[in-house]
Amino acid sequence: MKLSKIIALVPALLALVCVQLMADEYTDGLKRAKKEDKPALIYFYSRYCGYCDAMDRDVLNDKEINPVLKKDVVYMRIDVEKMKDLASLYAIRGYPTITLLEPSGKRVAQVPGYIYKKEFKKILSYLKEKRYKTVTLWEYLKG
Repeated sequence: MKLSKIIALVPALLALVCVQLMADEYTDGLKRAKKEDKPALIYFYSRYCGYCDAMDRDVLNDKEINPVLKKDVVYMRIDVEKMKDLASLYAIRGYPTITLLEPSGKRVAQVPGYIYKKEFKKILSYLKEKRYKTVTLWEYLKG
């Protein structure tokens, strides 16, 4: 095979590897949630979304929120541009969107749009305390 043909294949191979790594992150995240008996939070975002940038900067990187994402839940970041099938599976229509899952992988709730810190902290408490076993997210947020 000519070197020019091999070089032409490199971008496609790199894209395939990136998609596989993200798919592995999702699959591994689900396995980890089940194994560790932790709820999961999937953050669907787009690199072209201003609200996603703001949520990354102002909410997800917050000094109180970020440690909870790392310790108390299984947190997965999914770039919808690279994982369109997964975004379709979860019926993602806008960005950002978070999807909450029980450790078994069963969907608990889905919240589209930018979420302010105060509300996001409540959502994390709902997950950490496994309140989804007794009340819906919307009832929890109202109460």
